[in-house]
Amino acid sequence: MQLWTVTIVSDRYPAPGRMELHCSEPGCRPDPVPLPAPSAARTAAAGHLAWHGRRLEAAPAGARCVCRAEAVHRVITHSEAGRVWRLAALCGPCTESLPDARVLRPLNHRDGAPPRGAGPR
Repeated sequence: MQLWTVTIVSDRYPAPGRMELHCSEPGCRPDPVPLPAPSAARTAAAGHLAWHGRRLEAAPAGARCVCRAEAVHRVITHSEAGRVWRLAALCGPCTESLPDARVLRPLNHRDGAPPRGAGPR
């Protein structure tokens, strides 16, 4: 079950320059990302999805994986050479089958504030 998608948009990708993150959440507009390198945009995209995912206590109740099993993990994946990032709810076996999947873990901080540039504007 796909929860959110973030796309890195730039007319000069992968050259350094101003890139924007487009979030699938209606009304969510992440801050533009000034880049010293394309890896900064990928880090910001993953961070933005993590911010959305950590606002949920767990995978949504009744969430089903793409294989129709009960989804137990919130997982960040990417495709298209790191330009499209997704937060999805997946079951354990499907999570393990994706070599680049990152299971979203709870943050260990006090205030619950989003990382710089992660929250909606």
